[in-house]
Amino acid sequence: MPKKQREEISSTETPLGQIKQNYYTAKEAYERLGLTRDAFNSMVRRKPEDFGKKILWRGHGYYSKERIDVKKQEIEALLLGDNRVNFIYEPVSDDELDQEDHMAYLNFGSGSLSPARKKARREYLKANPYSTLHLYDGNQLIAFLNLIPMKHEAIVEFRKGVRGWTFPVDMIEQFEPGHRLECIIIDMATITNAPPEKRNRFAGYLLHHVALQLAEWGKRGVDIATIDACGGTFEGKKILQKAGFEFTGTFKTPAINKPDVLVDRDMYHLDIDSTDSPLLHKYKQSIQEWKRLHQ
Repeated sequence: MPKKQREEISSTETPLGQIKQNYYTAKEAYERLGLTRDAFNSMVRRKPEDFGKKILWRGHGYYSKERIDVKKQEIEALLLGDNRVNFIYEPVSDDELDQEDHMAYLNFGSGSLSPARKKARREYLKANPYSTLHLYDGNQLIAFLNLIPMKHEAIVEFRKGVRGWTFPVDMIEQFEPGHRLECIIIDMATITNAPPEKRNRFAGYLLHHVALQLAEWGKRGVDIATIDACGGTFEGKKILQKAGFEFTGTFKTPAINKPDVLVDRDMYHLDIDSTDSPLLHKYKQSIQEWKRLHQ
């Protein structure tokens, strides 16, 4: 006589079924976040509380669905693009630089309009036409970033708090293959006449497009090893931290136009090889593929 099949028990009535109502497995969690297993594990090791990790069924780790879904929203917000915005990475005009000067003034104060700083901004752009990245809503500049590759001697000084605009032009390099590049972010700013949540969204759009541009450069063999930046504002520090930068210390440096006054410079560092930032996944894939084909 054939054995009578056991009546199936609803998965929600088993201990594992009850767990899975509120928790993801590790595989479910990292796939939902769009991460690799290694990147996910690295992020969890740093901040397990952000993922609601608990050791439950048979000693395995499970992850709070609520926490994972919130993290997914954060990652999507960071990577989100918008069809209305227009990202420009070609050389910008004098008029566009004037808009950049004004936005820097609104974000960082009158030092941004000093003759020396305005001159340096233009000389740097002439030395590397792709070092200034603009984001527009229609014709209005809504965010910009200065990403500049420099020789190692300048990088060392920048990491100690020396201001980016003070280096001579011959320290500037190009986004070209040949050797690993070390870059600095001198300024990053958004429009000020918008609510904080909208400014954060514009910053997310800008970083999203910068990440795509880096991926395009990676396809051409542009090999970036590190990026360093100064967190000059509270919002700027939050953006750098979300993008995967690590705080390296606070350094004293003379204030602009006030050499006798020392101010704090909070410095941040991003190591491209070790970062698990979702922003740089495409870049890392493209440069690895280029190296596979050319080395």
